[in-house]
Amino acid sequence: MLEKDWLSGAKLAPNSHIDAPVTAHLLPREQGNTYLGVLRLNKPKALNALDLEMVQVLTGFLSEWQKDVSVSAVLLLGEGEKAFCAGGDVVSMHRAMQKQREQENLAPNDTLDKAPGFIQDFFTQEYQLDYFISQYPKPIVCWGTGIVMGGGLGLFAAAKHAIVTETSHIAMPEITIGLFPDVGGSYFLNKMPTGMGLFLGLTGASINAKDALFLGLAKHVLHSSVLPQLVEHLLRSPQLADQDVSAILDDLQVSPESQSPELEGLSGKLPPFKDAFASFADVNGVQDIEQALKEIASQHEDNVWLQKALKGLQRGSPITAHLVVEQLRRGRDLSLAACFQQEINIAVSCSMHGEFQEGVRALLIDKDRQAKWRYTEWGDVPASFIASHFTYFDVSENPLLHIDSVLTAN
Repeated sequence: MLEKDWLSGAKLAPNSHIDAPVTAHLLPREQGNTYLGVLRLNKPKALNALDLEMVQVLTGFLSEWQKDVSVSAVLLLGEGEKAFCAGGDVVSMHRAMQKQREQENLAPNDTLDKAPGFIQDFFTQEYQLDYFISQYPKPIVCWGTGIVMGGGLGLFAAAKHAIVTETSHIAMPEITIGLFPDVGGSYFLNKMPTGMGLFLGLTGASINAKDALFLGLAKHVLHSSVLPQLVEHLLRSPQLADQDVSAILDDLQVSPESQSPELEGLSGKLPPFKDAFASFADVNGVQDIEQALKEIASQHEDNVWLQKALKGLQRGSPITAHLVVEQLRRGRDLSLAACFQQEINIAVSCSMHGEFQEGVRALLIDKDRQAKWRYTEWGDVPASFIASHFTYFDVSENPLLHIDSVLTAN
């Protein structure tokens, strides 16, 4: 049986080092001359927030292991118990936006002449990585324990074998910082039961492991203590095709450890509201959705989670709220690749108008939680302004135009 600290003595992969923001290990499997690749996000003090270097390192090792016939499968996890990944490194993005605004001598809500190059680079490479994971030809197992938010959810949702635990806290809280639920949110939020994706995108509400199963974000829920056993099974299995990994996870899901009181006592927050949230499909626009949510919340005044979700919408960015509605409307019938092509337009546009910069300032820089949004009322946001977020690039100049070729390019 592997010990709890099973990774501490494992051999690092070539070109990796123990203090890197992403570490890479190759664990020998019992099937001769084959390995389990382990990629560990290694910034626990920052809740493993994903920066550009980490995106590049992850892409590099996944590209290398894709071609290496000795690597049978990949395990993706975060260092520490608090978080798999709490999102993208938006503080670095804030610095880039602030610097660009100072160079152009603009006020906080003035529109930039051009988007910061760093912003375009980050989102382009992050979305390419997410798409690469979704199309990866070998099994990728993602251990989504602790906080799984924003950019972390992008990695998690892309993996074929996404696992949640009793400690998982999942959210797309971009409305609190004036961004939007990206990293494929246009796709996976639309795959949820009617109204659920819209609710999560508009409120930033946090959900748990049972909710993730209900929504289809995860296929398996295991107790957090089962990780060493999972690794041991992956190392011992004669074969590691996707069906073999699924069978391993099926067995572990019914193991005594995963039938723990913590998991048995966990109840989903979303299922009781399945029919109520489905009604969002019958209303038009943010104001009508907010009114519908208020009516639902008024019938459940003792539900702290639901009341907090309502406040998340009411206090969040009015621009983001409109973007969520529009991105999901436009993304409803798009492929995953087309959703990323849409999202790079929105993401770069969000860096232009000051909303995203102000949201990060209020939440993470000054931490006063008093964001001064560009528009104070939902009705004040021009439809033409929202539409402009989807057309930053000409189609032929979209940096993700050829994202479908990501596998052959790596």
